[in-house]
Amino acid sequence: MKKMILALDICDFQKAENFVKETSPYIDIYKVGPVLFLHAGREVIKMIKDFGKEVFLDLKFHDIPATVKRSVESAKELGVFSLTVHSVGGAEMLKAASSVENRPKIWAVTVLTSQIAMPEEVVKRAKLAKICGIDGIISSPLEISLIKKSCGKKFNVVTPGIRLTKINDDQKRVATPEIAIKEGADFIVIGRPILEAKNPIEVAKNIYERILIQ
Repeated sequence: MKKMILALDICDFQKAENFVKETSPYIDIYKVGPVLFLHAGREVIKMIKDFGKEVFLDLKFHDIPATVKRSVESAKELGVFSLTVHSVGGAEMLKAASSVENRPKIWAVTVLTSQIAMPEEVVKRAKLAKICGIDGIISSPLEISLIKKSCGKKFNVVTPGIRLTKINDDQKRVATPEIAIKEGADFIVIGRPILEAKNPIEVAKNIYERILIQ
């Protein structure tokens, strides 16, 4: 499976469909977050799957354990590849989420890449997630090697905060695709560098070729 995930952080179903159609040669997984899910819901998930692609449902479940467990069960019925819970929900919530049989992969959010974070805190949350049966975590590129060292190479690290060049925006902890893959990221999540490009297909192709040789 290709390591690049395209974040469809838009509220237009037709645009989302066009992005999937155009970038599908280079991307196998598409992230559906709250913006697009609230706009198109099950329809957008079906569209992505109809293209033969997988869905990463990024709704960051964080609630009482029973509610989160039912949320994971509902996501399972949608046939998504993976979903997110928030690590600050605690051990009981994480264990409830992971207890669902034949469930999607679950990735726990540690600290958002728009926030400053101490690496020790990120690793602490990653260790908790692993102990609770979670498949991996969402973390900035800056903590990848520490997490792999602490949690093992098979524990998924999914990395947002990917930028092609150094720019000033709302992301604080960022890196290039090459650095993230070299550090050990299992998947990198890319949104604006592709969505806002003049030629999204060319940018997706370029990133794919850059990480392919890593």
